[in-house]
Amino acid sequence: MLSKRFIPLLSFFLFAIGTLSAQEKPPKSPNRFKVIGLPVFFYTPDTKWGGGVGALTTFNFPKDSLGARRSSATLGVVYTQLNQLLIYVPFQLFPQNQRWWIGGEVGYYRYVFNFFGTGNGFSPDYIEKYDATFPRIRLNLSRKVAPGLYAGLRYAYDDFRFTRKEPDGILAMNQLSGSNGGRISGLGGGINYDTRNNLFSPSEGWLVDASVYAEGRGTGSQFHYQRFSADGARYVPLGKQGVLALNAVAVFSFGDVPFHQMPVIGGTRRMRGYFEGKYRDKHLMMVQAECRMPLFWRFGAVGFGGLGMVGESFEALALRHTRYNFGGGLRFLIDKAQKINIRADYGWGYRSSGFYLTFGEAF
Repeated sequence: MLSKRFIPLLSFFLFAIGTLSAQEKPPKSPNRFKVIGLPVFFYTPDTKWGGGVGALTTFNFPKDSLGARRSSATLGVVYTQLNQLLIYVPFQLFPQNQRWWIGGEVGYYRYVFNFFGTGNGFSPDYIEKYDATFPRIRLNLSRKVAPGLYAGLRYAYDDFRFTRKEPDGILAMNQLSGSNGGRISGLGGGINYDTRNNLFSPSEGWLVDASVYAEGRGTGSQFHYQRFSADGARYVPLGKQGVLALNAVAVFSFGDVPFHQMPVIGGTRRMRGYFEGKYRDKHLMMVQAECRMPLFWRFGAVGFGGLGMVGESFEALALRHTRYNFGGGLRFLIDKAQKINIRADYGWGYRSSGFYLTFGEAF
């Protein structure tokens, strides 16, 4: 029998080759509107196997030039091995020849979460599970103020409701902010600097996003806190086709921050190899890097690694609490024109590891 570690890898190859039947040939002339419909099939440590249907639409608005950055919207409806339901529509719109940037997400989630505690004082082996449902709205409305630079308003909304807790767990004691669920609704402002040469798999340029966010009674929230966040990525060509991708993230929160809104280490994008939320607290600092190289045909390979830390205060962001990750993976190009990949990664961290099969790059 095949080792369990090789089954996800074999699934990656079979799924990658199978998606070619849905791949259209690049149009001979520019096309304002394009739709890719695919079965959604993925694996993460937080969901196990998941599947459903998805559609990616990329387009230019009617009055925009065909050379303008293409807008995109994705619809996904998926169900996982852990009986999780995910319905989501993320979007990035660039009307009036990129004069405006309208981005965000609308979704509904029924999810099974792992809770590992907050801060750095819990044992690496501590874990409790809980179930929750929540609708989600994320909205960004920004206007171009300089080449590649946008500034505008941000809005975030979740209505977090528990459907199950472990009777003897920390969350059942209701001692943490947010352990009874609750509504977050906050407003903020932000800037975004984007000089990437591709939206899905860039090979050069910058992407920097910074925001200041606050919520309280005046914004319709049941919590009162503030947050500053900055997320920057740099893409450097390596040779003719390789890419070195660098990413740095800093999040600082103040006030009554519900635990489910704290910044986290782990998941498909931030330090792969840890469960999502393996480490969380009010403050987070993280750096990660990934080397992306072509192999043959539509296949590519990557190697990645990172360092990150969380803490309740600035003093708690100490070197002794730094976590690491490293790993590698494969890529399969399903859309040559727009450089959209399926990715399969295996990551390791401190007493932790995980396999990821999904769409798009981590950052």
